[in-house]
Amino acid sequence: MRYAANLLVVSDSPDNAIEPPLRAAGYHCVRLSFRDMISHDFGSGKFDLILIDGDHNEYEVELKKLAELADFHNISMMIIGVDDVRCRVQTIAAGHGELELRSRVNALVRIETMHQELHRRVETLKAYGADFSDVEVPPLDIGDANILIVGSQTLMLGNILLRLDARAKLHICKDAEYALSDLREGEFDAVILSGFGLGDRHLRLCNDIRSDTRLYNLPVLMVLNEGDSREAAYIHGVSDVVLHEREMGSLLNRIGLQIRQHRYRYAMQILFRRARSHPVADGPTDLYSPAFLQAHLPLILREHDLQGKSLTVARLRILNIDEIAKDGGFPLRDHLLRQIGSMIGFLVRAEDFCASYDVGEFVLTLPGTRPEDARSALGRIRAVIGSTDFAGPEGQFNIRAEVAFDLVEPEIGDGITRLLARKFIANGGAEQAA
Repeated sequence: MRYAANLLVVSDSPDNAIEPPLRAAGYHCVRLSFRDMISHDFGSGKFDLILIDGDHNEYEVELKKLAELADFHNISMMIIGVDDVRCRVQTIAAGHGELELRSRVNALVRIETMHQELHRRVETLKAYGADFSDVEVPPLDIGDANILIVGSQTLMLGNILLRLDARAKLHICKDAEYALSDLREGEFDAVILSGFGLGDRHLRLCNDIRSDTRLYNLPVLMVLNEGDSREAAYIHGVSDVVLHEREMGSLLNRIGLQIRQHRYRYAMQILFRRARSHPVADGPTDLYSPAFLQAHLPLILREHDLQGKSLTVARLRILNIDEIAKDGGFPLRDHLLRQIGSMIGFLVRAEDFCASYDVGEFVLTLPGTRPEDARSALGRIRAVIGSTDFAGPEGQFNIRAEVAFDLVEPEIGDGITRLLARKFIANGGAEQAA
């Protein structure tokens, strides 16, 4: 059976509240007691993440020692149920919900998934005679990150500035009504929202960010007061929530993780731009070419087989592409394909690979993702593309693209020919021949 990731849960309670929601989300969980954790032989690459159950530490093992052990084995770690730990490690406060737990775990797991995909692309490019082994991996330090802080609560704003002022370039927008235009005009690495805002304006702003093609994947962190609904923040698309009374000491770590994810996306874009001097790009769509897909997909399949990780391969099609070419000509068709290709590039996650497969047809790989989760993500992409009025070369047309997607979960041992010849599940419904 394939899993989204392999998690080590360190807890002295077999009935802890950590494992059930994560198993339901497709993670493989192995539990060790705190005593066994100290003497455990981790091996190489066995676990993607260590979760420490701070509520069930029977022998009060020092958490800093566990953090040092995880760091020695180069495994990410998160401590659950403890508000402030004086070491550089991710934490999640007591009182979290299942949605918050899944979101925080997913953020940590995705960093390694992005790292692996970046190096897979470097490896595939070697077949084209291109050596990009010098590609820069985003550092742990946020460096000169540009962060937009939205809100006017004096105490909360002051505490945010106190924690970050010397670590990043901070920009303040006191009125959420102007924040979206600030984000569109500038180049930001993250947004911090100070509370829900008057009349929940900051929640609506987060919705607007997630509805904007270019801002869709921008990290959004929200600082909340005790008693505010953390669940509501995650439902509206917030990337992470920090509690003002208890968790401000972890603000730098938390925003740093989100910014690092964002910079992996930028690293993927830089790699593609550098590789364009080689025959890897598709002309009309400005995505990776069908030939690069044929070279890269087998590597993705092979590594996911070895790791036993979930993987979904999707096919996205423009159903009315021939009709558009017939009515407006091939230049109009190619102009539309360029716009749609650009839009897909902004909407997919950093770790997702997307390539042109045929005219008006794209193949996407979603690593660490089950079909049921991929279906939701692809549904959002389809909705955004399908509701957009695309302009012609001279701006003389408003064109709507009719979009459909289908997907397949690779089987162990699938090669690219066998995979693409298999039945795809159309929009989560009836089967369609590839």
